[in-house]
Amino acid sequence: MLRELDASERSKFEEMLRTIRQRSPRNQLRRNLHDSKRRLDRVGFSVPPHMVDFQTPLGWGEKTVSVPSSRIRPEGFRLPGNGTELDELQEVFDGRYVSRSLRGAIKSSLRHGPAFVFTASGDTSAGDPEVIIVVRTAMQATCIQDSRTGIVTAALEVVSGNSVNMHVPGWILAIDRVDGRWVVVDEARQGHDVVGCEPFVWDWDVDRPFGRSRITRPLIGAMERGVRTLLRMEVTAEFFSAPQRALLGASEEHFTDESGNRIDLWKAITGGVWALPDVWDDEEGKLVRAQLQQLSQASMQPHSEMFKSIGLQVSSETSMPMSYLGIQENQPASADAIRAAEADMLSLIEYQIELSYESAMLNLARKVLAVKRATSFAAIERVTRGLSIRFADPGTPTVAARSDAALKYVQAFPDGDPELAMELYGLSDDQIKRNTEYMRKSNAGSVLDRLVGGDVTGERPPAPSAPEDS
Repeated sequence: MLRELDASERSKFEEMLRTIRQRSPRNQLRRNLHDSKRRLDRVGFSVPPHMVDFQTPLGWGEKTVSVPSSRIRPEGFRLPGNGTELDELQEVFDGRYVSRSLRGAIKSSLRHGPAFVFTASGDTSAGDPEVIIVVRTAMQATCIQDSRTGIVTAALEVVSGNSVNMHVPGWILAIDRVDGRWVVVDEARQGHDVVGCEPFVWDWDVDRPFGRSRITRPLIGAMERGVRTLLRMEVTAEFFSAPQRALLGASEEHFTDESGNRIDLWKAITGGVWALPDVWDDEEGKLVRAQLQQLSQASMQPHSEMFKSIGLQVSSETSMPMSYLGIQENQPASADAIRAAEADMLSLIEYQIELSYESAMLNLARKVLAVKRATSFAAIERVTRGLSIRFADPGTPTVAARSDAALKYVQAFPDGDPELAMELYGLSDDQIKRNTEYMRKSNAGSVLDRLVGGDVTGERPPAPSAPEDS
């Protein structure tokens, strides 16, 4: 089928396509910086032209993104009563591909600001899962959100250069460019009323609903200064490897052989012993002795100090410790010093989880259930009241600290939930599940033993007495 976009569809389509294209140059720049593919445009006069190619990109852009994203780890959903909805969610999200895709969405959101997770019904007859989850970067997708509720009302994902999918409530429109016009070539009716797209956003703000990239303009400027500083260090190192000498009072005959041919200068420089005869000076009327002097080289310390100062700026901008940037402090850091250095970064990550990623994961979970059950979003909200998600601790607490927290919880609440104590200890959802199953089997075995003994109270009945003689 081929049909034109109606007025409402065309307005949304053009708005979203324009957004992707306008932000594409800046997103491409951040991608190149993250992948260490960008080279300096302005080098400076202190670097010889033939040494410009010696520049090496800095990996600070990738480090700025990967370090916090590796600390944002969704563990699993929680639902009071452990209904069937929780089993359905675990069936979808426990898949390795889905888990990997969501981690990729989190990392991409730190690189560009937003990332977009799309959900759609799969063709089970063709071997697809019931729900397909696809992640698109900000270079490939965008969406429109209601300014009052934040609900996604339309979304666009670029499949290829001239093929896109537009998601609207209840429909997925396949749009291609045909004869210079964007037309609908196919449309799929969905059994739900949601737009199958959820944005994952880093540093959401009222003025910036799609957040901010971790690769900020101050960081980009610091990275360029860092590359130039390292390049100047490389130039200085070249001069160190070839010390500058001055030979005073030498004559041209010192650099020619017996046949009058000039001696190779490299052989003269690398000669083990320099021995030059005195030269008779007609004007002075005496022998003149040649003198060899070595010129002092410029120190590399100013470059290293400047590089360290740039690292301090990057550390302040990214909230990461200096050691993460490859700049070691004078003294080895203790465990307490490491935790103190990470405090700012960890508080930032915890804030972003509560601000954005927790609600995004819950919205995505409800949309997955709506797609899976082919029902409305409101119906899913009613049956998933109290749904929550657990994120792993973004810090790196020691085993002793986790044990202490779990022990204090058990002492304060002896009849409390044992699963919460295991969470405080730092066990994963899979480990908690295995522990609870083991305890359930152990408890069932104890009850069975008591039943066989004839007393569910745990006390064995007295042995039967011998019958009396009649």
